[in-house]
Amino acid sequence: MKRILSLILLTLLLPAAGAYAQKDKVAEASAKNKPQWIGHSDVEAFAVTEVAPTLAEASAKCMASIRKHIIDAVAVNISSTEQMITRQITHDNLSTVMNDYSSVLMSEAGKLPYLNNITLSNAAATYWERIYSKRDKSYRYEYSVLYPFPESTRRQLVAAFVRLDNAKQAELDSLRAELSTLTDLDRIPQAINELDGLYDYFFDSTRKGEVETLKRNFQGLGQGVSIQIESETPGTCIYSLRLGGRRVTTSLQPRLKSETALEMAVGAYGENRYMLTYDPRYASPKEINTIEITYLPGGSRTSRTIYFDPGEEKAVIRPLGTIRLEQCGGTVTGSLQLRTNGAAKVVVRALTLYNPADNAAITARQIAPETLSTGVCTVTFTADAAPGRATDGLNIIKGRANVYHPAADRTEELPFTLPYILTTK
Repeated sequence: MKRILSLILLTLLLPAAGAYAQKDKVAEASAKNKPQWIGHSDVEAFAVTEVAPTLAEASAKCMASIRKHIIDAVAVNISSTEQMITRQITHDNLSTVMNDYSSVLMSEAGKLPYLNNITLSNAAATYWERIYSKRDKSYRYEYSVLYPFPESTRRQLVAAFVRLDNAKQAELDSLRAELSTLTDLDRIPQAINELDGLYDYFFDSTRKGEVETLKRNFQGLGQGVSIQIESETPGTCIYSLRLGGRRVTTSLQPRLKSETALEMAVGAYGENRYMLTYDPRYASPKEINTIEITYLPGGSRTSRTIYFDPGEEKAVIRPLGTIRLEQCGGTVTGSLQLRTNGAAKVVVRALTLYNPADNAAITARQIAPETLSTGVCTVTFTADAAPGRATDGLNIIKGRANVYHPAADRTEELPFTLPYILTTK
């Protein structure tokens, strides 16, 4: 009987002896004695312990645990991302929601400024051990941190979050109101940038969705912009930009396009209006004369075409194109294009060119035709001269035309600077 009891006792002791043989060993520690605060928390501080293969990894895991502990402590004011998706909690109810945070919320909460000051330098105490496992024949680190977190600090964090969150919500509400009252188109890209910042801040799906919708609405504002003509006189056009029936402004300059109008420019005029000025004198009344005004607000395109009549009471003449000269001995022949508008005819009485080589005057003769009608006319001429090449290498020639307007009985000196082509026979 005694032998049987001895065998039973030996059988029971063998596993314990084996377990004792396999017990881990502290190979290294940050202090001689293990602190009493490990594994305990009170109203003034809390303790966390994490295990990892390296000291740095164990320390980092402790910091993550500390952050989660503090975030959970202010959970009464924040809702998790997952719950916002399933319950669609409104902002008014946000402060009444309390729940544990998922890893998604942890990453989102890291963007909140008041959580950025959680560091090991603020810890009340730290302790670590390097432990050798006889069973696995490996080392691990156990890192412990005692972190101060009194009630006063928790209240400060709650108040900081409420202030920050209320400010962000007010910013969203302000942008929402601005959508229907905006009068400065330059605010569109600015508002979109502000909404991007709000999207990065908000951690709940409800407000993230509101920001996305509002951003799309701002991006579409440019499509609703129109150009309204308010008054026109020869050479000027007063217009305004309209959005939702109200006048709006922009610092963007419009793109102006016309085949016949010259010296086009746009400037601010009066209250939220613009004045387009242009020179219509060289346009022909026999043509359809237009100016296209184009804006690109917020990446959209809006345009308006205006029509103008240059009038027929007077004739205006303008040199254009390229002067072609052909040298043959001491005589040069050439051609020049002149554009006239108006019903009245003009007479070319004299034509003078200035030698590009030395600026000497070259007087043209045998000008044909002398009398020009409306449109583009090619005038030919001859002169006794031998024009040379320009010393500056530019194929530009200056000149002056003397034209007579019979209907108005007046003479006009018309200076010009045009490119030229010189060939020699």
